[in-house]
This record gives sequence, structure tokens and C-alpha cells, in this order.
Amino acid sequence: MADLPVPQVVNSLDVDEDKAYEPPYDIRWGVNRETTGTDTITMGRTIIPPRGRNALHYHKNCDTTIYVVKGPINIYWKEGGEIERKEIPVGHFVYFPCGCIHGQENPSADEPAELVFTYGAMPNKEAAGTTFVDDPRDPLRD
Repeated sequence: MADLPVPQVVNSLDVDEDKAYEPPYDIRWGVNRETTGTDTITMGRTIIPPRGRNALHYHKNCDTTIYVVKGPINIYWKEGGEIERKEIPVGHFVYFPCGCIHGQENPSADEPAELVFTYGAMPNKEAAGTTFVDDPRDPLRD
């Protein structure tokens, strides 16, 4: 009988912090080509500091999901010509289809927020095609 695949365990504290991808977020890329050899999914953990937020962006090559571990988290997305906002409580999932312009923020002034995310059918962040959008109406813009 051929050898069957076996699980791999990645401790999010054992992978390097990525603070350059979506500042000021602390992202830990737990499952991707580099950590597990997969070509079919990317999964990570994001810590958002108090009042932390990222710029509106989209992923041109994949769907994205998030699961709110600690929060709440506000999400923003473009719908038509408007930017919409919704508060997402702990324990909820959010699905962003490929090309959906979106962003997140931690509304707390005192506590960090945390989410787990996936990029579907992508081996790593580079393949996702993340593109930031410069929109003067962006509520996440400084």
C-alpha cells in the first residue's frame, strides 16, 4: 500500500511575524507553500492592535474568508459607488468573493482583535494578487 499523506502541525508562534503586508497588522502565515508545501490553500492568523486598520484592498486571484476569534471587528466593502460597514462579532465567519474590495479595523481603543483567514486555492500571499485601492472616501485611510 502506498504511503498516505499525514497531517502537519504549525504553531503560529513559531512562524515569523509579517508586519509589512498589511500594516499595522501582525500576520502569521501558518499554512502555505512555504510552511507545509501546499499549493491549494493559504491560512493565517492576524492580530489587529487597538484601533488598528488596513487600507481597502482586494485579492484578484482568490476568494478570502475570515473567522473572528477576538473582537468585534468592523469590516468595510465597496458596493456600487458606496463604502459599506458592518460590525462582525466573535464567532462569525465572513466570505469575501474574489475581487471584492474590502478592509477591516479593530474598533477597540484598548484590546487587540484577532482573526483567522484563508485564501482559497492559493499557495501563498504572493499568488493571491492583493491590490490596495486608493479611494479618498476610504474610512480606513489615514
